[in-house]
Amino acid sequence: MGFFDLGVQEEASFLTTVRHTVLEGPLTVVRFSDSNRHEQGAYGKYWMYGSEVLEALAQRTIDRLIRDVRRRWAISNDWGDLRNCWVLRLPQGAGLNAYWGFTKPQSRVSEEAAKSLAQPTTKFYAGGSIQLILSIGPRERGYITGPFSTLCLTSAMIEGR
Repeated sequence: MGFFDLGVQEEASFLTTVRHTVLEGPLTVVRFSDSNRHEQGAYGKYWMYGSEVLEALAQRTIDRLIRDVRRRWAISNDWGDLRNCWVLRLPQGAGLNAYWGFTKPQSRVSEEAAKSLAQPTTKFYAGGSIQLILSIGPRERGYITGPFSTLCLTSAMIEGR
């Protein structure tokens, strides 16, 4: 699959420069989605390197993992409960076009959701971790496993052991 165009919202999620890259297997990338999205949660554009998620998992107890993911990748509270984890394992010899950059700080509640709050929050998630934007087609769907419950996530699930 060739390179694809980023939308305004996607570009705005990065700190400064967004770069093209070709991910090469073997490589593991991970995404978290709202449990109400079911299987559709697997096919979103926003992903993160599996190695960074493993690092977060090693440093936190499982009940703090969702909070740490929100902080590192600046995922607003109203963007889903992040209770499903999806793993894409790119096999040896396979390539996948992607955009990457560092996530910029985001309000803990998105602008849209803040409009309905009596008192808007001024708290932010720091961001700063590497974010990948992928276009998931039929071939890539075959590389995705999950959902894994984020609250029961282990390194073995991410690593495919």
